[in-house]
This record gives sequence, structure tokens and C-alpha cells, in this order.
Amino acid sequence: MKKVAHLKYRLEHSHSTPQTRDVPGYRHIQLFRSRSRVKDKSLLDKHVFFLDEMASKQFFLKEQQVDLFHAHHGNLGVRMRRTCKKAEIPLVVSFRGKDATAARGSYKKKLQKLWRDAALFLPVCRFLGEKINDRGCPPEKIRILYGGVDLERFIYRTPLPQEQVEILAIGRLVEKKGHHVLMDAFARIKNRYPHTRLTVIGKGKKEMKQELEKRARLLNLGDSFRLLTGISHTEIPRYLHEADIFCAPSLTGKNRDMEGIPNTLKEAMAVGLPVISTYHAGIPELVRNLYNGVLVRENDVDELADALRFLLEHREKWDLLSRHARRTIENSFNLKKQLQKQKEYYDLILNS
Repeated sequence: MKKVAHLKYRLEHSHSTPQTRDVPGYRHIQLFRSRSRVKDKSLLDKHVFFLDEMASKQFFLKEQQVDLFHAHHGNLGVRMRRTCKKAEIPLVVSFRGKDATAARGSYKKKLQKLWRDAALFLPVCRFLGEKINDRGCPPEKIRILYGGVDLERFIYRTPLPQEQVEILAIGRLVEKKGHHVLMDAFARIKNRYPHTRLTVIGKGKKEMKQELEKRARLLNLGDSFRLLTGISHTEIPRYLHEADIFCAPSLTGKNRDMEGIPNTLKEAMAVGLPVISTYHAGIPELVRNLYNGVLVRENDVDELADALRFLLEHREKWDLLSRHARRTIENSFNLKKQLQKQKEYYDLILNS
């Protein structure tokens, strides 16, 4: 059985964890830059290693009999390009967002060598595939690999609208997630719909948390708003099942940081929540307006407020949106199917 070395930023439970541990037909080891990157010590096992503890990365890969190296971000691919080339190990690189859309300076120049030397590139959506192609990546080296949803963990349930409506957003506390736009839109509709509450779940820098809390005070959101920052990845299904509407108001950051497709949006659709999102990056590859969700222009408070009103006033549409959303995930974003695709891409490289 072939062995793949996976390099990621952090050791933690995340949406991409199965892509490093559960690819059928392949053994794995997981690499991280240092022990400071360990966010969940329960995941430490004999398969985890740290680059800064290696006398020679090239010797380590040979000693471990690694057949394929998968860097799960473009920046990490750049970091390991020369090592993989010297060790004569094929390099596969995923692109997830900012690593494709905000390339600049020396990193932008180093990408040109990466396009030449890596064997395959796996952007998480067509949008990012087009971005790296525009930057010079040969189209024959690009394969789209969507992040998949574990349908046994995110279980579908028919929407059951109650008098009290819970609007939920989940995502890191960074500009591109658009939490501030959602808060502004919610402030415009909350008095007309007093039985609604907005909950934002996410982790991030202390400064962004304080900024959102200040915004909530200025908007007089009071008890109709919650910001939860200590929620673990394993708790997310419970919060999704307790919600009524899910919002992912993604936008392009001032530093050109963009999404691929938010994984939490896929998970919300898997459990059957009516969703609202934006015409941003790869999101239209997932959400079709008024078929399996509602799409609005990014960074547009008026349109987002209108979308919230639309769902609140047309609850009879929730069931059909919900069933179409689940079907979309089952057909195109099923974790088992995506892991099988990942295997096929590995096979393509190792058998060529």
C-alpha cells in the first residue's frame, strides 16, 4: 500500500482532516511545521511528525518510504517544492482561497517554479482552478477536488419553522466571512421580526472579536445577538440542528483574501437548513439562487436584509429549498465520493 505525506498548517479537527487520514487504499503520515501548530493534543499519534525536528527533510521522506507528498495549501507547496524535487517524490498541492487569490511579492514569483515542478494541483473549486490557471498553472495539471461532507455526521431533517427563528453563521472571525455585513442586515429587520435571534460562531483574533462585540452594541442588538467563540468542530452539528436559517455572507477582503467554498455552508445544506450566501468565489458552484438557497451580492447590506425578509415571510418555500440542498450535497459534495476522487488523482500520478 502506497504512503502519502500530508503537510498542513495546524493539527486540529477540521473539514480537511479526512483528506489526510481517510483516503482509501493509502497509508498516511501527517507533517506540521512545529509542535506549536498542535491545537488538539488528542490527535497526536505515531503518524504525526514536525519539520523543525528533522535534520534532513529529504532523508526523512526517504526513510519513511513516502511515495507521494500532498501540501494542503499553496504556500506549503512552495515551501516543500525543492525537497520533493531532490527526493524525487511527486508533489500534489491543494489551493483553498487566499493562497490562490492574494498571491504577491516573492510568493507570486515562487509559484511559477511550483507550476513547473509539482505533479498535480487540487483547487477546492472551479473558481480557484481558474485563478491558478490565470497565474500560469498548466490546465492539464489542474483537477477540482471539492471538500466533502460526512453525511453520517450531518444528518438531514426537514425544516420545522417555529415562532422563534434562529439565524446562524459559522466561520472564522476574519473580514472575508462577512459577519459584520450580516449584523448590519439583521439590525435592519430585527424590530419587524422580534422573534428572531442571530448567532455567530467562530474563532479568531481578540481584536476582531472585540470589533464585532462593539458593533453589536452600536446596533443595539441586545439579547437578539450571540457571539460564540469557544465552540469546537465536534459541536457544530448540534448548533446546525438547532438553527432555522444559515447565512454565509462571504466577501472579498481588502487584502484580496477570498473563499473557496465555505465548508460550513455545505454542512448547513446537508442538514437541510435554508441558506443565504453570496455571489462570491466558488459559492455559485454550490448554491443556485432560489433552487437550493438564496444568493445576494457580496458586501450588500440591503440585499442581505431583503433575503432574510424573504425567507422569514415565505416559510412555505423552506421545504423545497431544503430537499434540493441535501440532494446537491449528496450528489456533488459527499465526503465518501470526494475521498474516492482524491484516491483516483493519487493513482493518476503514481501510475503515470
